[in-house]
Amino acid sequence: MSDQSAPRGPNTDPYGVEPPRSPPRHTAPGTEPTRRRLLGLGAAPGPVAAERYDVVVDFAGLPTGSRVRRRDRLGSGRTRDVMAFRVARAASDRSTAPRVLRDDLPAWRRSQATTVRRFAFRVGHAERGRGWFIDGEPFDPSRTDVRTRRGAVEVWRLTADVHPPVHLHRTGFRVLPRDGRAPLPHDAGPKDTVSLRPGGTAEIITRFGGHRGRCLFHCHHAEHEDMGMMADLEVV
Repeated sequence: MSDQSAPRGPNTDPYGVEPPRSPPRHTAPGTEPTRRRLLGLGAAPGPVAAERYDVVVDFAGLPTGSRVRRRDRLGSGRTRDVMAFRVARAASDRSTAPRVLRDDLPAWRRSQATTVRRFAFRVGHAERGRGWFIDGEPFDPSRTDVRTRRGAVEVWRLTADVHPPVHLHRTGFRVLPRDGRAPLPHDAGPKDTVSLRPGGTAEIITRFGGHRGRCLFHCHHAEHEDMGMMADLEVV
């Protein structure tokens, strides 16, 4: 997205976010989530679309009456204009964000996992033409693709030939190795979505607590899930 009130630098990404000039500051990936400086929403290899983030926006440098528009440079027409902010009045704010956001996160360990599953998110072809599939299968609501027990800890290995943000319903997870290396800074903490790069692999660990029943996991791009990149999971 682009900020229409700010100049564009030479290294802006497709969404119009310019990387910071100083390196990101973060703790070891996978530890407690802390406030951190990232490369910008949408800037590789930083956070991407379809993930959820709490952000603090600072309008202190703008005079009253300013209007800040956010635009998606990859959009067109009405999809290009995302939102607008109007600075209505002067105000003071002495609040600060705590450095450590939570310190009570679940400490799942790989040794606790009862199952390791593998899923491939790939483009394919079916009877109705081209689609986006998980393990070569388009979504079928009458089919149960994964069955697990309540309370089970599992490791999932996710691979892709495209760029899917993989979203898991019902439970959060932690990111383990990504492409055989340590997780990225924005992988720290509890997640419900992990972005895979084309040809990339990520491992996640989760515990299926809570209620028994059926839920979904899928690509968080709406057009991809609509074209079949979705699967059914049942907790028994």
